[in-house]
Amino acid sequence: MLAKLVTAAALISTLGGCASVLKDKTQPVKVEVLDHEGNSVAGAKCDLQNDRGTFNVETPNTVFVRKSAGELVVTCKEPEHGQADGKLISRVGGAVFGNILLGGAIGAIVDSASGVAYNYPEWVKLVFGKSLTFDRNDFKDAQPTIAKAPDNASKQAAEQVADATHTQTTQPPTPEPQKVEYITIVDPPVNGEKSKQ
Repeated sequence: MLAKLVTAAALISTLGGCASVLKDKTQPVKVEVLDHEGNSVAGAKCDLQNDRGTFNVETPNTVFVRKSAGELVVTCKEPEHGQADGKLISRVGGAVFGNILLGGAIGAIVDSASGVAYNYPEWVKLVFGKSLTFDRNDFKDAQPTIAKAPDNASKQAAEQVADATHTQTTQPPTPEPQKVEYITIVDPPVNGEKSKQ
């Protein structure tokens, strides 16, 4: 009987703490912006936004952002260089699997719903005049995450489709009427004959 009570008490105490093993709702993101020559530009003002809030940082610097399953959109502006855009894709962190082992499925569900189970790339380098995508799957410790630019081939294909669609929907130009002059050809007289008219 005592063994059953101890087992029940242990089970109840375990269930009470299973909601979440992961506690950090924020994570650091280092933001740098490069000019067209690859030089780091200091003083660009950046807004980072996801479904959990908007966060601000001046480059080059680190800002703490709320974790989320949604994308983190980064926009950096600097008067001399213009604008740099980036999209950070979050992925489920490895700690969530430990949470499943220690806290069970309920803990994993709570962490996923709150966004705590997800991580963004921790260091990104945007480029003025470009829109880049950074995926947590490409993250390497203590290194900037390699960006992915939009695929030029698919970009050109989209432009060709847009041009073809535009050509199909517009009417072909109507040709201008041409002025035609009629000329009468008269046979010259042969051996002193008079011309026939």
